[in-house]
Amino acid sequence: MIDIHTHILPGADDGAPDLETSLQLLKEAAADGTDEIIVTPHCAPAYGFFNFDRDELDRRLEMLRKAAWEREIRIPIHPGMEVLYEGRREMLYHAEDYFTLCGSRYLLMEYFFDAEPRDFMEGISTARECGYLPIIAHPERYGCIRKHTHLAAQARREGALFQINKGSLAGRHGKAALMSAVRLLERDEADFIASDAHHPVRRDSRLGGVYAYVRDTFGRRRAERLFAENPRRIIEDRDIQGTLGA
Repeated sequence: MIDIHTHILPGADDGAPDLETSLQLLKEAAADGTDEIIVTPHCAPAYGFFNFDRDELDRRLEMLRKAAWEREIRIPIHPGMEVLYEGRREMLYHAEDYFTLCGSRYLLMEYFFDAEPRDFMEGISTARECGYLPIIAHPERYGCIRKHTHLAAQARREGALFQINKGSLAGRHGKAALMSAVRLLERDEADFIASDAHHPVRRDSRLGGVYAYVRDTFGRRRAERLFAENPRRIIEDRDIQGTLGA
């Protein structure tokens, strides 16, 4: 399995506050069957997370890699970012400010949970105009996706990919998020499932349980696509079925 959405970079956002917590999250992920991890600290000025300093993020990433190696946690750690679309088109035009996932064309994006459909679609079109392939983080948690059930299909036609949180499928984000996540899976409108790990207790990094659920409910082929094959295509910067041009 490859986890494409984690907040385990030490001290970078509201995730792991220090190196020891980061290492615990890495160790638990590796022990549970995760083979590679992408770190995706928030870039969300509205929430007080800026992370525009590439040098600082690189420094934290190398520190984590070195410490993991010294602790014999043999799991590749890749760079990334989770970018909040704040409803301003100009925000995504400065490509140099953002880390795509593994330096690929894929950009992990999130929205305010009460984002309107217009803003939701505008973020996708703007990302496409900037040359990104947008991956929408936890779409099941957005009110517009729950209320306007056609919006997911519309967004995917415009080139968006969807990443469901494991916590939603575990019911940790409420019944509405659970029902929305299941509906997206039933309609085959999901491309990834990730941990969105923040903390070993509150939002952990283990994916094995939700992998088993998807395998048993939707089949091994679907589980492999969501947890391994599509994430591998991000790392290799290859097209994923469902994106424009793929």
